[in-house]
Amino acid sequence: MRFDADLNFDMDARLQKWGKWLLVIHDDIQQLVMDKHVFWTVQEIIKDNPDIQKGSYFYSYLGNTYVSHAVIGVRRQIKIDRQSISLARLLTEIRETPELLSRSYYCSLYKGSNVESWADRDFDNHCGKGVVHISPTVVQAELDELRGKARSCEELADRRIAHHDKRPPNRLPKFNELNECIETLDKLYVRYHLLLRAQSMKTLMPTFQYDWQEIFRQPWIKSDESAQA
Repeated sequence: MRFDADLNFDMDARLQKWGKWLLVIHDDIQQLVMDKHVFWTVQEIIKDNPDIQKGSYFYSYLGNTYVSHAVIGVRRQIKIDRQSISLARLLTEIRETPELLSRSYYCSLYKGSNVESWADRDFDNHCGKGVVHISPTVVQAELDELRGKARSCEELADRRIAHHDKRPPNRLPKFNELNECIETLDKLYVRYHLLLRAQSMKTLMPTFQYDWQEIFRQPWIKSDESAQA
């Protein structure tokens, strides 16, 4: 009996740790999702206004800054060393101990709610009909998907942005590849947030509570006459 009690304590402790990691991972990935949205919205603003389609170092600065920030953010989420809190490390631990993300644990999250009777059905939908716990094969496939999408971003971050390596990156990621990588992070976070918290969402992209584009509707540099008035 004592062995069982100790085992249950260890299981609870790891689940609690994963819950704390979710808070950190949530904020990091949400920042990437929001920054991707803002960057590409600004690109559309430029595209739709011929008057500002001029050569400008500012556009290069904007692109370089976004890429540097985004690939470092992606790199942070795929590191799995013992000092890292990342989505990849979370998936790695779930793959190694899939019995913790069990039907019984998931159903316990519904207890006392108005939808308690839906718990088994929802677990079937998310993990497979009748299974006892999440499949480590499925988790590994999702981890492989993430690593595959992030490989060129990680290499660029390691060899050029974090520091200047003697070895150049084998291949520079394209903007659409960086987009896909962030979208994959978003998708996987949403899935594991659901499995660990029984809380559903479509994306980490929030709804802005103010018009962040309003600044672009005002002149940024006042005319000489306005400045002298």
